[in-house]
Amino acid sequence: MMHYKLICLFCSVLSGIYCSDTSYDSISDVYLEHELIPNAGFTKRSSILVNLESRNDVVSTTSINDSDIQLLKQLASKNELYRLKVTVRTLSGKETRFLTFTRACLIVGSKLNDILTLHLDHLDSPFAVNLATTSNNCNSFNELDTSNFTTTVFFRRPESSPVPDTATYIQKMERERDAREKGKSSNNKSMLGKYWMYILPLVIFMMIAGASNPEARQ
Repeated sequence: MMHYKLICLFCSVLSGIYCSDTSYDSISDVYLEHELIPNAGFTKRSSILVNLESRNDVVSTTSINDSDIQLLKQLASKNELYRLKVTVRTLSGKETRFLTFTRACLIVGSKLNDILTLHLDHLDSPFAVNLATTSNNCNSFNELDTSNFTTTVFFRRPESSPVPDTATYIQKMERERDAREKGKSSNNKSMLGKYWMYILPLVIFMMIAGASNPEARQ
């Protein structure tokens, strides 16, 4: 009976470990759609596979057709916004959508090199997305000589909180206490040294007055 209980306990521990592993829903891919005609809706741009277990950033290269290139150049020439819809998918099929944007001339000026930052919580679930470019140049959108989007996906996780330096704080308090004590003793010494000529006659006068008044002593 004892062996049977131990086997059941071991099986339950293994079952708990298995459930905790499978309950972790990791990101599987990032699906991108862009809007090349203002208010005309989004069209597919690319799909980027992600492996969060490696905890590495991802670089993806995707080609787009000539018609999309011309539409992108028109957006840049009119100083329009380039809107990007980002759909983050997990292994279980859950989808989370985000909308981010930048100026179209920056996309063209950076020769279709952009940076996508996914902000993750402590469970690696995304809660924000930011789009940026590798160049701030908006004057060379007519010099685009590529038809490939090169996207770098960065994963930003929360940083660990700093550990309070208790020893340094205690040492600081002790130094402040010593400084206060030294300040008090120096103030007392300086007071006696500064006003001794007034204090000494007063003490002598009180001693003479007490000696000349015997009734007060009785």
